[in-house]
Amino acid sequence: MKRLDFNFLLTVVIFLCLTFIGLGIAYAALSATLKTNTSPVTADSLTWNIGFLSETVSGVASGGDTSYMQCGTVTANASQVSGVRAILSDVGDKCSYTLHIVNNGDIGAKITSISTTNPTGYTCTTTGSTMVCGDITYKLRYTSSSSSTYLAVNNTFAASSNTAVYLTVEYTGSTAAADDFEQNNFGYTIVFGQNWEGCE
Repeated sequence: MKRLDFNFLLTVVIFLCLTFIGLGIAYAALSATLKTNTSPVTADSLTWNIGFLSETVSGVASGGDTSYMQCGTVTANASQVSGVRAILSDVGDKCSYTLHIVNNGDIGAKITSISTTNPTGYTCTTTGSTMVCGDITYKLRYTSSSSSTYLAVNNTFAASSNTAVYLTVEYTGSTAAADDFEQNNFGYTIVFGQNWEGCE
């Protein structure tokens, strides 16, 4: 009886060993080789080019009696706008200048900061792109010269886009000007950064 059990155990062990060896040989015999062939990979350079459209813009008078108002013309190039000169007298008198921010590059842009320069000798209250300096208010707007949508940090400008912006200079005093006064050398500095959202 004991001899029979030993033979059975030996047979089972041999059978299991052979089975595992057979499986090992079977798996080792299966293999696959994969190859990839590629064409040259080219990285095209991207261009960064955002600024004002170079143009000469005539100011548009609105508000009260426009016959005595003077808005003149401004000259824009890629990096600045110069020559703003307005003559205003009564409440609501306004000069508007239609400018264009053009993104001629391949990379989207966004406004990262807006800072202002007060007219010489004046203290102004500034909120975003609205600057109130005594009886004169300066604004940078979208859509139209009367829009309540203003340039702001994080505004975006898609690649190959042309966006109209409106610089307005308005007399916002409570009464008509009793004496002549001037405001000189006001300004905006707008800084743009790259906007990669949607470019991945």
